[in-house]
Amino acid sequence: MLKRNMSNNSQPQQLSESKANNPRLQSGEPDPTTHRALAQTCIQQSHFKVTLLSFKNILQGILATILLISFSVSLSFAQTKEELQKKRESILKEIEQMQKDLDKTKKSKTSSLTEVKALQKKISSREKLIGNYNSQLNQIDSQIGETKSSIKKMDGNLSNLKKNYAVMVYTAYKHRSTYSRLLFVLSAESFNDAVRRILYLRKYSAYRRTQAEVIVQTKNTLSGKVKVLSKQKNEKKELLTQQQAEKNKLQKEKSDKDKVVKQLSSQEKKIKADLTKKKAEQTKLNKLISDAIKKEIAVSTKKTTTTTTTSGTKTTTTITSTPEIAAMSSSFVANQGKFPWPVSEGIIIESFGTHAHPVLKNVTTKNNGCDIKTNAGANVRAIFKGTVVSVLANPGYHTAVIIRHGDYFTVYSNMASVTVKPNDKVETKQFIGRAYTDKEEGTMVHLEIWKGTTLLDPENWLAQK
Repeated sequence: MLKRNMSNNSQPQQLSESKANNPRLQSGEPDPTTHRALAQTCIQQSHFKVTLLSFKNILQGILATILLISFSVSLSFAQTKEELQKKRESILKEIEQMQKDLDKTKKSKTSSLTEVKALQKKISSREKLIGNYNSQLNQIDSQIGETKSSIKKMDGNLSNLKKNYAVMVYTAYKHRSTYSRLLFVLSAESFNDAVRRILYLRKYSAYRRTQAEVIVQTKNTLSGKVKVLSKQKNEKKELLTQQQAEKNKLQKEKSDKDKVVKQLSSQEKKIKADLTKKKAEQTKLNKLISDAIKKEIAVSTKKTTTTTTTSGTKTTTTITSTPEIAAMSSSFVANQGKFPWPVSEGIIIESFGTHAHPVLKNVTTKNNGCDIKTNAGANVRAIFKGTVVSVLANPGYHTAVIIRHGDYFTVYSNMASVTVKPNDKVETKQFIGRAYTDKEEGTMVHLEIWKGTTLLDPENWLAQK
């Protein structure tokens, strides 16, 4: 037998020699040399097929990676979507509560600043709700973009797979004869070579089946992606409808607010007089709170030291923080954003900071804390454990309670009655009094948080509803 030569350049020479030296060509019998050359070519092709098999494994790995990334992105979107939906439910609940309060106010048939503030808060919540819808729509747009990109990639992969499979099927059809396969095996130079060829034929058949399975799997995945895209588009359409409904409600609420403001404008003189009186009462209360806090800080942290030098004896007073105060302060800070509300049910009707007056033009008001509208006779509770520093009385804010939490202080005012006294230890959510109810303004609790003598925004410390 001729020795096997894998070089393509040797094939023409082998065929030429076999034609010259083999008498079987003259009789028309099959030339074994030609079959061997063909076998050598097939073996070379087998290396190419093995390379294709490796490529197939790589392709499957790429597809798996794409699917994994797609799943991770979908999971991330799902988490964000859940957060947005949770926030939307919270805003809707807040709006529902405010509507109930407004319905009660309307029964009195008299407009008040509280009604205007409630309408303002409701409008603000409605705008947040519309913003929430915008965020969800933006998220869905991103999802749709990701899905379209995934579909495009998978469609391209599917086209390539089909093209390669078509070439493979065509080649197999051309060499479908059992005689050709048998000849391919029998023309082997050795037993080991024949075994390798048999294994190759088996792998080739398995590879064809695997490629068919990959194509089916890719088609099914692609079909699933198309369904997901359709679902996302329907969800977007539904959200747009809901958003438009909220925008219509917002316009009506703004119109209602303008009507109430117009009614109150006729009482401008009275409103100005009430505002001046309230500002004076607020100034007095702020001074009482500030003085009480300064006194408490001075008493608990004052340290007197005496030093002797060559020039004489010198006494100095320094302000230091005790370990107990430092520990309480750290605990207070660690719970920022987790504190329970001072009432079990309520909505913040006016936030911390400076605001334009709801009725008077070019007039601003300042709130040192936040005003929480609640139910009549509501229990007021401490938002964190601490020690009662002082119980104050003020005509505009009625009774106020100051509780110390290390370097921090919480102030609860507009209370009809209290159940604690100075130096009492209180726990988180402990009942400390009842909220005051005004005939016109309704029931509200005023909460302030101080760090030393610096005012802080309570909304940054209370738990989100």
